Amino acid sequence: MKFALFLSSVFLVVFAGAGDKVGAPAPAFTGKTADGHVISLADYEGKVVLLDFWASWCGPCKEEMPFLVHLQRQYASKGLMVIAVNIDDDVANMKAFLSSLPGARPQFPIIWDQQKLIPQRYEIGAMPTSVLIDKKGIVQYWHNGFRTSKREQFRKEIALLVNEN
Repeated sequence: MKFALFLSSVFLVVFAGAGDKVGAPAPAFTGKTADGHVISLADYEGKVVLLDFWASWCGPCKEEMPFLVHLQRQYASKGLMVIAVNIDDDVANMKAFLSSLPGARPQFPIIWDQQKLIPQRYEIGAMPTSVLIDKKGIVQYWHNGFRTSKREQFRKEIALLVNEN
């Protein structure tokens, strides 16, 4: 019984933090891709950013990544930029994950954050976590985990954000 209560408390803590961030400015960050390119949130000012946190050991991430590729293709011309943050300890795991994906590889920046500094700034508590940031740099939507049944919700949220002035 105590174990179940502990799990319930952890569940509430994980999801309670997200609500506090919606409507607040997105925490600034800078990170490097595996090939050394420096990426900063400030580089995408004026764009809608879908910031996604993932890891190679995350089952739902395997389902989510092809969807992110699709979203980037569908909405890039309207101002969407997907930025993925990988938290694997070994870059080889990240690369193997990306190579194993069905279909096209991501054409958006993927930061390899071995030290997990960016997830700490966002207080990430679940993998994957997707944060939708509007053109003004404000967090508008927060998704813990991924289910294919939520794809339409993602599309609606992105459409609202890219069509804002």
